[in-house]
Amino acid sequence: MAIPRGRIRGFVRRPTPAEVTELGAAEHLSLTPAEAEHYAEILDQILTNVDRLDELHAPLPPLRFTDRDPGGPVSDAEDPFHAFIRRCHVAGAADGPLHGLTVGVKDNLAVAGVPITNSSRTLSYTPTTDAVVVSRLLAAGADVVGKTNLDDFSTSGTGESSWYGPARNAVDPARSAGGSSGGSGSAVRSGAVDLAIGVDEGGSARIPASFNGIVSIKPSQGLVPSHGLTYMDHTVDAVCPMAATVELTARMLDVMSGHSDRDPQWVRAMPEPTAAAEALGGGVAGLRIGVVTQSADPALCEPGVLAAFETCCATLEAAGATVVPVSVPLWSDAWAVETTLLLHLAWLNTQADGAGYSHLGEVDVERTHAFGMVRRLEADSFPPFFKVWLLGGRYLHDKYFSTYFAKAANLRRALIAQIDAVFGDCDLLVTPTTPQVAPVLLDRPASDPELLARGTTMVANTCVLNLSGHPALAVPSGTDPDTSMPTSIQIIAPLWQDALTFRAGAVIEAAVGVMPGGAVTEPAGSR
Repeated sequence: MAIPRGRIRGFVRRPTPAEVTELGAAEHLSLTPAEAEHYAEILDQILTNVDRLDELHAPLPPLRFTDRDPGGPVSDAEDPFHAFIRRCHVAGAADGPLHGLTVGVKDNLAVAGVPITNSSRTLSYTPTTDAVVVSRLLAAGADVVGKTNLDDFSTSGTGESSWYGPARNAVDPARSAGGSSGGSGSAVRSGAVDLAIGVDEGGSARIPASFNGIVSIKPSQGLVPSHGLTYMDHTVDAVCPMAATVELTARMLDVMSGHSDRDPQWVRAMPEPTAAAEALGGGVAGLRIGVVTQSADPALCEPGVLAAFETCCATLEAAGATVVPVSVPLWSDAWAVETTLLLHLAWLNTQADGAGYSHLGEVDVERTHAFGMVRRLEADSFPPFFKVWLLGGRYLHDKYFSTYFAKAANLRRALIAQIDAVFGDCDLLVTPTTPQVAPVLLDRPASDPELLARGTTMVANTCVLNLSGHPALAVPSGTDPDTSMPTSIQIIAPLWQDALTFRAGAVIEAAVGVMPGGAVTEPAGSR
């Protein structure tokens, strides 16, 4: 006969009446001493239910691929572009659509047995399960060979906030590889990996794709599971494939996409995996493609970026598409809307110790515990953007009663409606991906205000789609003649029509060509 463990007492310590008084004050309650004692007695009984959770255990999926070497840090000689936080090796399946290909995983996604650092000096954490996208890539035959560099807690667009030093552009090491997924971008462009996973909350995968001259797609919101991520917000987070070609990116998306009950994102359907690779030869003949006028304003974009963009639009017309100007009035205000939302959402996510609320998927309890410790013991080590979110979010919540969150949420809905209305007359939209080419990296220590000012100059055309949820594919559009740096075009489709972006992407790639791997021997830009 099995003998129950029979704990003598529960784990959760009961609050005293004095603590209940303090809790009430934090929630704007003025409790009398008698009320505090009364509620302490009530909580004593209610917390018995919470104690019960320590006796119950939810099953987790077994680890399928167990040939794992956690590896370690790499030298500058082994990693000249600072693309990796560590090299590791996890062997995937013996066959599959991605068999023989290598993958770099952004170091804010879980790979079981390999520490996550978030490129931060705060506590690292070693997960015991794989992110859904990691397990799917392994099942497709790919091998994970490294955790890639990123901005500290994914909080900038240049890579300069990484505690390990910024990833360097694989075309010109003096320049930014982009952020926050800069290591993934430079790892692909340099040929260190065949594929990489990026994460995008305002352009953080498409920006490195643009700066390095590679391909990435921010999928339809909810198409690719975000389980295993260091979350920012479940309505903004997007896990993205990155590769050197349109075809490899499409194959990667086909493997990564589709419903998972482990996914914290909430969508009004169970999305099927894409078949983007099958759509590559479809062409654009007969399609109506809108150029978002606000995105291609000469006051916003550098001349070389606009020249390459206009050439690509002419390429699409020559391939049989009708290209017309369209207007999305709120486009230019999207960053103001997203900034307001992030102040609230990132702050609120932090109150949940990184798990996020409205969470319908699998929660990593140990990760939540680790993040809670970091938040309480090492918050002074957070990067400047993170501190701004915490301070600004708390301020707007306390002083303005979340009114600005409500306004931003409604403006987000209005922006989505404007984009959907344009799709009533167009099959696709196009914009420059980033308004500029990769900037030269700082060669000196910088103050927090300078880092903050540099970190968002490239998001004007990318953050819009994080708000709206529409799929957006970044494809190299050419080279800026003044700097010899890559430029990029962004191709946007209606929600759930991700595969359609690849038809136009293949046409652009056939005309522009695939960017060569590896760095130039001499930096193209000034140091």
